[in-house]
Amino acid sequence: MGLTIKQAAVVRAVFHDAVSADEIRYWLQRVEALIVTATPFYFIASTAPGASFSDDYRAIQAVWYKQHKPAFRQHCRGLVRIASSAAEQQRLDTPALHAAWGVPYLVTTDAADGMRWIGQQLERANAH
Repeated sequence: MGLTIKQAAVVRAVFHDAVSADEIRYWLQRVEALIVTATPFYFIASTAPGASFSDDYRAIQAVWYKQHKPAFRQHCRGLVRIASSAAEQQRLDTPALHAAWGVPYLVTTDAADGMRWIGQQLERANAH
């Protein structure tokens, strides 16, 4: 055959204002839906200056990730964190976080740079 079709979802989450525990759960449900349907995806996350999170958001995220880690790593093709400052970029771009996510991971302060990186990841995936 002379046709190959590959597709992947690009999900962008922008956390702003006061982010509730229910919103964290909703975000994780959206990611889980991609995993359940075996949809390859790229994830872009940014946190607007001044955003605040519910006190238990880290625990919610940690429990979810522990339960879904192998499947997340199987279906997530790349994770981009858009940092709001050079200091945040330095805090997020550590070997420990690269290892913890276990997927290609980019931290940048430029959203367009993040999209270009996803394009490069898609090109590499399509070459195989």
